[in-house]
Amino acid sequence: MSNLSELDVSLRAEGGDDAQRLVAISALGMCRALNSGAVTAAYACRQLFGPALLARLETPGVHPELRHAIHLATELEDVADLVPDKMRSSITEIEDKLLAVLSSLASAEVTAEKWLVKRTVPAPH
Repeated sequence: MSNLSELDVSLRAEGGDDAQRLVAISALGMCRALNSGAVTAAYACRQLFGPALLARLETPGVHPELRHAIHLATELEDVADLVPDKMRSSITEIEDKLLAVLSSLASAEVTAEKWLVKRTVPAPH
């Protein structure tokens, strides 16, 4: 790929447990990035921890602790602004809930579809 502006990555998980696993693992990564200072709470809330994700988790069958963890995560920008000394403990609480969700989901099957969506690349002219 000659131009990074053309970079497009899409992830997709099908099925309840696999989709919840993708959300939990993505959220754990964002929490890690927040804790290390690699991203801001504003970035995390805009890119992942927003109302759109929370709305999708209102689907029946979604683990209630996953919904709760993401709900807490949507508040991280407020925590950072209003009580920054609580940021680490808030992130730790979210991470603990996400790890509990991952442990409670049915074990991941190696035969499940990969999350990375393959793109067809047009042939060069």
